[in-house]
Amino acid sequence: MDSFANDVRFAIRTLLKQPAFTVAVVATLALALGATTAIFSIVDATLLRPLPFRTPERVAFLWGAAGPERAIRGASYIEVQDWARRARTFENIALYDQTSLNLRTTEGADQVQAEMVSASYFPMLGATPQIGRVFTADEDRVPDANPVVVISDAMWTTRFAHDASVLGRTMILNDKAFTVVGVMRPEFKGLSFNTDVWFPAAMAHVEGAPADLTDRSTRWLGAVGRLKPGLSMATAQQDLDRVAAELAVEYPRSNRDRGVQLFSLRNSYLGSTRTLFIAVFAAVGLLLLIACANVVGLQLVRASGRRREFALRIAIGADRARLVQQLTVEGLVLAIASAIVGLFVAQYALQALVALSPPGLLPNYATPSINVFAFLFALAIAVGCGLVFGLVPALRSARVDLTDSLKEGARGSAANLGRGGRFGSQELLVVAEATIALVLLVGTGLYVRSLGKQLAVSPGFDARDVLAARFSFPASYSPEARLQFLERLHGRLAALPSVAGVTFTSDLPLTGSTSASYIHIVEANQSVRYYRHAVAPDYFNTLRVRLVAGRTFTADDRAGMPAVVIVNDAMARRFWPGQNPVNKIIRLGRDSAPPATIIGVVDDVRQRDLTTALATSEPDVYFPLAQRPPGSIDIAIRATRSPELLSGSVRRELAALDPTIPLFGARDLESMLARQTAPSRFASTVLAVFGLAALFLTGIGLYGVLAFIVALRRREIGIRIALGATHEHVARGVVGQGLRVVATGVIAGTVAAWLMTHWIASQLYGITAHDPAVFVAVPLMLLLVAAVASWIPARRAAQVDPQIALRSE
Repeated sequence: MDSFANDVRFAIRTLLKQPAFTVAVVATLALALGATTAIFSIVDATLLRPLPFRTPERVAFLWGAAGPERAIRGASYIEVQDWARRARTFENIALYDQTSLNLRTTEGADQVQAEMVSASYFPMLGATPQIGRVFTADEDRVPDANPVVVISDAMWTTRFAHDASVLGRTMILNDKAFTVVGVMRPEFKGLSFNTDVWFPAAMAHVEGAPADLTDRSTRWLGAVGRLKPGLSMATAQQDLDRVAAELAVEYPRSNRDRGVQLFSLRNSYLGSTRTLFIAVFAAVGLLLLIACANVVGLQLVRASGRRREFALRIAIGADRARLVQQLTVEGLVLAIASAIVGLFVAQYALQALVALSPPGLLPNYATPSINVFAFLFALAIAVGCGLVFGLVPALRSARVDLTDSLKEGARGSAANLGRGGRFGSQELLVVAEATIALVLLVGTGLYVRSLGKQLAVSPGFDARDVLAARFSFPASYSPEARLQFLERLHGRLAALPSVAGVTFTSDLPLTGSTSASYIHIVEANQSVRYYRHAVAPDYFNTLRVRLVAGRTFTADDRAGMPAVVIVNDAMARRFWPGQNPVNKIIRLGRDSAPPATIIGVVDDVRQRDLTTALATSEPDVYFPLAQRPPGSIDIAIRATRSPELLSGSVRRELAALDPTIPLFGARDLESMLARQTAPSRFASTVLAVFGLAALFLTGIGLYGVLAFIVALRRREIGIRIALGATHEHVARGVVGQGLRVVATGVIAGTVAAWLMTHWIASQLYGITAHDPAVFVAVPLMLLLVAAVASWIPARRAAQVDPQIALRSE
């Protein structure tokens, strides 16, 4: 122990005598460690920490699936009950729907986040109330008979000031009186992690469920289930497939081509961002490897300069094992110092990453922080790096040749460098750096190219200067009352200053609130699933959606008039190629449903996302809002100045007509469009930073190796010049050596990248994982950096004066 302490003190004194070297190593490694630890904190919060439920690995979401492609859809109320009764691999299955409700208060109205759940939901998740109770099985049985509600601790605090007499109090939700029967513990926030209230599934009508809950064709629900112990998700999926097949046989009209899709909780929360987080973590890991390789190279250079010192110590009796221990301790001291600095870097880097991450990228349960796990991770990585760049030069120095090293000039110090076409250890490190850098840069290039393709996609509408907001009618509003209310609201909003247009719809593009059903194409004798959009007559004009053929809706397209629809251009080209679909007849449902006439064709609008192939996806069909006004309305207001300034005015006008209706979700439509590319922009930005850092470190590493080679071979270069070699020839030789080293890494990196990039193929849009432009541009860029990094040492070599070089020897 005393010898170790002595080695630590000796290492500190030695490193302080070489401040430039010490600062370079600590800075390089601290930046890489800080970035790695910050990304690890995000990965830990999203992928590694257990979810705050009882045995969460056995809990899964169940969603309805449609067609052979198993597209995710909702399920009907009775369908979920069928799953619960017939499935054999689940302990229980509960109805689950995340929604929002209007809360009437003494000040007016507000929106609350709610979950409609079965009674088994709470025990399934291991959630118990801090006061009161949760729902009973009896409260699940009779529709509309038990208006009770459980509230969150946050709502208890903000709405009821932690008053213990809250039990038995009344809350008016969607114009329905509910009695508070329980308050959940602070740590439980529901499966959505932001729930304010829970109400029984039997009270589904309060959120606008269809009148007949036994209608199997009306689907809007999901479910959550707990697997029996020891069973896998795959086994449970097979069981659900059996249930779906049985229902398809028993109810062919409603359950044909219907299935059930099972998703683990974490996969449901993360979706495709799981691959994104892993890709970013892998990228920063590669950057850390490059930084470590650079530090090892610096250590080898430093050890080469100390060969005579090591030889003297061994000559006078020093133990070689003791020398290895001292150099290893020196590497550990450097690593721990880097880890300490790196933790400060990680704290600021994590704050920057969280600020940079777009809304919705991190799941609601994730709160990244530099905690004890992050500290242990950073320490473990630092110790591992310290051992590597301590042991490598230590073991090489322990094999020092005494006779050669004690000679004046110590020409043997070039032993780390290759001869005769072979690469030495330091050159091999640069090869490794170039290989890793190329893999990282190819991944970065693919993400950037994919982002460019996404940004080039036309959404089909003009999102600039448009304010979007939403509200829901109370259940007491009839369809006629809704239309009258919308007419009055339209007049008030259109009269506001700086308003250029106002329209209403059931769902604005990219809001995620679309509903789907079936239409029957009479001429093709084919039933097709489609997305339904109810829109006001001025919808297309306000959003500047181009009319391709026919006409748009007018005030005459109202209830009691013939059913008319407008279809998107992709649907027209798909089912009526080369024809004008205007005046064609479709049926609103299966083959025997009521008919409707197509009166117009509009340009394709990216309703759900920017990346779905419109030619093969479900078509978009627009209906006159006046013929069947929905219970929830999206407002779109085109402004002549900043649209966000209108939100307060819109809220006041809505409250003036009915103070029990809250406005929510007010934001400019352009920001909603930007959110579509936000994950790609985040990944591209972070990877670009890492890629440029890798490029810089690789260039610095190559420069260091070549500069060291030139310094050690000054005598050799002087002799060659004295024998007639030109300065240009010497310079080309140094540059050529650098290019050979990097080219070797480029070849190895290209092969590695070609084999590995398929892993991120699902994250790319508009390009393949083997995009030729990326696989050509990145190697050329790396070789260009190599040429630049080699030029400075090459110029220095060309300027060697043979007389001075030979005299110094």
